[in-house]
Amino acid sequence: MEQFEKKEEETKKASKLQWFLFVVFIPLLFTISVVLLILTFSGINVFEQGKKYASQLPFVSQWIEGTEANEKKKLEEQIVELKATIVEKEKELTKTKDTIKEKEAEIDALQQEIARLQAEKEQVQETTTTPPAEQTSEPRVDVVKMYETMSARKAAEIIPQMSDQEAVNLLSKLKADKVAAILEKMDAQNAAKYTSLLAKKANN
Repeated sequence: MEQFEKKEEETKKASKLQWFLFVVFIPLLFTISVVLLILTFSGINVFEQGKKYASQLPFVSQWIEGTEANEKKKLEEQIVELKATIVEKEKELTKTKDTIKEKEAEIDALQQEIARLQAEKEQVQETTTTPPAEQTSEPRVDVVKMYETMSARKAAEIIPQMSDQEAVNLLSKLKADKVAAILEKMDAQNAAKYTSLLAKKANN
C-alpha cells in the first residue's frame, strides 16, 4: 500500500509539473518572444529600454553606475599606461637616432682623414721615388719645405711608409728641432731606427 501511495504522489507531482510547463511557462515564453520580435521590428531597442528603466530603480541604478565607473576607471588607467609607454619608446628612438648621427659623423671624419693622409703619402712617394736621371734639386727643396711646415705628428705617420734611404735623406735635410719633434711622435722602434741611420749618415 505504501509503495502504491508513493507512486500515486509521484504521478500527481509529475502531472502538476507538466501542467505548469504546458499551461503557464511555455505560453509565457512564447508570448515574451513574440513581444520582443514585434518591438524589435518596430525599431525599439528592448535592451536599452530595459537598462533605462532598471537604472531608475535605486539599487539597480547604483550597481549600474558603479560598474560603469569601474570600467571607465580601468580604461583611463590603461590609456595612461599606453601613453607613458609611447613616450618612453619615443625617447629611446630619439636617443638611438642621435647616436647613429654621431657615429656617422665620426665615420665621415675618419674617412676624410684617411683620404687626406693617403693623398699626402702618394704625393711624397711620387716626389721621393723619381728616377735619378730625372731628379733635380728643386723638387727635393719643395719636399723639405713641405715637411718643415707639416705637423710633426703627420710627418711621423708618413715617413715610416718610405724606404729607409728615402726617409734618412729627407730627415737629414730637415732642421734638427724639426727632426727631434718628428722622432718624438714616432714609436720607440722607428725612432731608434731612424736615429741610428741618421748617425751613420752623419759619420759617412
